[in-house]
Amino acid sequence: MSEFLEERLPVSVRLGASYEDDYAVEIIRTAGDLEYRRLLHGLPMRRWRVSYTQRQSEIASQLQSLYHRCFKSYAGFRVSCQDDFTTHADGISDPTELDHPLTRISSGVYQLIKRYGVGGSVTSRGYPVRTIHKPVSGSVKIAKNGALVSSGVVVDTTTGRVTISPAPLITDAITGGCRFDLPCRFDGLLEVSSLGGNMRATASVDVVELLAP
Repeated sequence: MSEFLEERLPVSVRLGASYEDDYAVEIIRTAGDLEYRRLLHGLPMRRWRVSYTQRQSEIASQLQSLYHRCFKSYAGFRVSCQDDFTTHADGISDPTELDHPLTRISSGVYQLIKRYGVGGSVTSRGYPVRTIHKPVSGSVKIAKNGALVSSGVVVDTTTGRVTISPAPLITDAITGGCRFDLPCRFDGLLEVSSLGGNMRATASVDVVELLAP
């Protein structure tokens, strides 16, 4: 794994951004135009195209600084998606301790996740699941068998893993919710153009989510 900088892509200089969610689907077409589709994994992957317009000094100190310190695509960083930054179903409302069942890693250790499309019909693969690697500090809420756990919870905000002490029984239902960032990297060159004077603009900056940061 490459290195990761625990800081956010600067949103204060964001002018416009578009994003898309993708899935790893392999499609094979026969000579008779039949399709055979295979889902390689059920993890959604998000991509952004972000544009900036700001003073040269601000572009340099914020966006260009992060780009260079990441060595372009080598190191990762955090991105907060304005439409999907909490584990609530709508992506923006406050998270609760009952939002999603946590994945049990080992005795007392659980992984934060977010499921998508809950409530609708599903295929044999179940609901899409995003592993929450970068929860926001102080936002995580955990419940055991429906009751809020108010002590004995340690959250690693660099991995999204939660340690509960004493360890719950394997039959206990552990759920949780939080605010979160997505681990990402730059996926292209950073091109800056002059608008005259000290104003600068970037072409679309491509950013891609890291599924295993």
